[in-house]
Amino acid sequence: MTVKLLNINILISFQYIRFVTFMIFSDNINKSNILLKTKSINRWELIDELVELAVKNKEISSEDCEEIKKTLIDREKSMTTGIGNGVAIPHCASSKIKDVVCILSFNQQGIDFDSIDNQPVKIVILLIVPKNKLSQHIKTLANIAKMMSNNSVREKLLTLKTQESIIKTIKEFEQS
Repeated sequence: MTVKLLNINILISFQYIRFVTFMIFSDNINKSNILLKTKSINRWELIDELVELAVKNKEISSEDCEEIKKTLIDREKSMTTGIGNGVAIPHCASSKIKDVVCILSFNQQGIDFDSIDNQPVKIVILLIVPKNKLSQHIKTLANIAKMMSNNSVREKLLTLKTQESIIKTIKEFEQS
């Protein structure tokens, strides 16, 4: 219970940080890193599926794949990344990458992420940040949490059928 309350406090803090320069999420997401329909039935399979997509898209080397998966799974086991409202942000820092890796995925049925609100997760944003950019990691998490706290953005994203329309919606939110 304490862990979940801490996670809520972090999310609330992120939502009200206005003076920090945030990473532009749309600058770090591309069409090939948006998975419209996941095949996974649980969070462990989904993390695997998303990391495999990052390897396929050459965002992560195949040699580093298992180590990054293990880091993400260990992070998830220590505290859920299900932030509530049907959203999870599995994330880690890695010395194996040079640039931010973002993979956005959707699962209309929802996956159990042991989220803070106990609701199934339909939107998952996998985030891997270079270890030498830890401040960017926190800023990026804050930016994503802020966007995902917007009910209309979440609802709209779940109705969209193309990667282009998803990127357009994210950009519109960022510019508002």
